[in-house]
Amino acid sequence: MDPNRPALDAEETSFRPPHCPNLDCPFYSPSPAWWPPRDGFYLRPSDQCRFQRFRCSTCHRRFSTRTFRGDYWLRRRHLLVAVAHHCTEGPGLRQSARLLGLSHSTVQRLLSRAARLCLLTMRELLDGARIPEALVVDGFESFEHSQYFPFHVNFAVTSESWLILHFTDSPLRRKGAMTAAQKLRRSEMEASLGRPDPKAVENGILELLRPLASPGRSIRLLTDDHRAYPRAIQRLSREVDGLSIRQEITSSTVRRSTANPLFPANLTDLLLRHGQAGHRRETIAFAKRRQGALERVAIFAVWRNFIKSQREKKPGPTAAMRAGLLDRPLGWPELLEWRRFPRSHLLPGPWWSAYWRQIRTLALGERQTTHNLKYAF
Repeated sequence: MDPNRPALDAEETSFRPPHCPNLDCPFYSPSPAWWPPRDGFYLRPSDQCRFQRFRCSTCHRRFSTRTFRGDYWLRRRHLLVAVAHHCTEGPGLRQSARLLGLSHSTVQRLLSRAARLCLLTMRELLDGARIPEALVVDGFESFEHSQYFPFHVNFAVTSESWLILHFTDSPLRRKGAMTAAQKLRRSEMEASLGRPDPKAVENGILELLRPLASPGRSIRLLTDDHRAYPRAIQRLSREVDGLSIRQEITSSTVRRSTANPLFPANLTDLLLRHGQAGHRRETIAFAKRRQGALERVAIFAVWRNFIKSQREKKPGPTAAMRAGLLDRPLGWPELLEWRRFPRSHLLPGPWWSAYWRQIRTLALGERQTTHNLKYAF
């Protein structure tokens, strides 16, 4: 054996690919009948070791053990964890770029990858979980591109463990006090771009609750007095046989203290506004695209559920631990270590669109890209 030849990493020798990474292959879904033959090695000098290659016997796609890593295709692999950590600690996109010595476009690409991993991780860890708690539903308002394009992020949070179960978005029409010039500007924009759907919040809440509903289930729902919520509940009740939803309304004018039944959702809104510069009052770090804003919300949700202690003043179990889903907190290196693959049965409709970067910002027209990389990553 050549002593100068890099050795095969110990972890690589025991690795067995769970499925073919080719989205179009019949064995893209894991199957015990699939086992790819080994096909040489891949050597990268910077890693100082060899990586095993494989070839799918069905579609003949070649891949290596690195294909299943979260940092696949990255040159500076440590940056994925660093960018995810920055996303929840307050700095804006360009601030993170300056701190890490990167361009802001590189930070955005890394954030998008981390968000895709977070969407799949969250659904994987929450899939099939039946948590016997009431659900607190509320909307967090922000804006994209300019204040003429507000939108809601709708959250469903458990009432006791404060676990974020799901989120969706609803584009809104600008409202509130405006000058005559601002009203004229809004009218001009709506004439060229179209007016937002007046049922956007109703549709967003319906999409929020749909993955959490099942035939014969009884749900206790804590909400404020938004008029769209009862309509969404009625539509969902007609869709799902035997579904029982009991809505308990708390006025939005009630003080937002720990005694407020909506406190878990209010705290989620507060932490999101505190931890992400794009949602702060009078900021220049606002999201230029709703797609990017929702990607950062996905990273926030995973951080809130699996990394951060449920309470700030009394550090202890995470929300997922309080809900009985995990027995220990997780960290970004662990959450982003392994790559997860998109499957339509795992991601609900709005998250499927977010994964492929198909959420459009009207003001940008056709100057928007979607996620269509090889190997669907």
